[in-house]
Amino acid sequence: MNTQQLWQALDAPRISLAFVRQQSDALRHRLQMRHAFEYIVSAIAVACVVWKVVPLISVKPLVVLSMALWIAGGLVAFYLRRKRFALQEQPAEFGVLDALKFHRRQLERQRDARRGNWRQWLPPILPGVVMFFVALFVDFTPTPWNKIVSCAIWFVFVSAVSIVMNERAARRIQQEIDALDSL
Repeated sequence: MNTQQLWQALDAPRISLAFVRQQSDALRHRLQMRHAFEYIVSAIAVACVVWKVVPLISVKPLVVLSMALWIAGGLVAFYLRRKRFALQEQPAEFGVLDALKFHRRQLERQRDARRGNWRQWLPPILPGVVMFFVALFVDFTPTPWNKIVSCAIWFVFVSAVSIVMNERAARRIQQEIDALDSL
């Protein structure tokens, strides 16, 4: 190491262990808030579906089956998503560099979980969605084309918003990773 490299190493920004732990705690808090929001929205969605479907049990069996498939697929997707997004607990005896590497790995895990995550949640819920459209064709006379089109547009819209929001979150996390790399 020559004197210029030594001088640059001495002028390098210093990061404290408290700062790294604060960033890790902030990431954990954001993830907990996101999970809480998703739990509440999911519970409300399932309650609304059950409320609307219970009167149709004897009248429209395919609609009931499609909603049961949708709920089951949603639970499977929710479980898989929860597993992918789970953070590991940071050990207390880490030094600054180890804590920084650990935090970076957690950020990479979150980024990878969000990037292309539609591949994880779409397959489990797709049978319920397809069955719902089949039920609209079979169980209703005349065929409610307005409802079919509006449901298809709604499904595509909600899916697209979810994909865009997760890709945006992945880009934001990548910026955090890049900021860590520049230190």
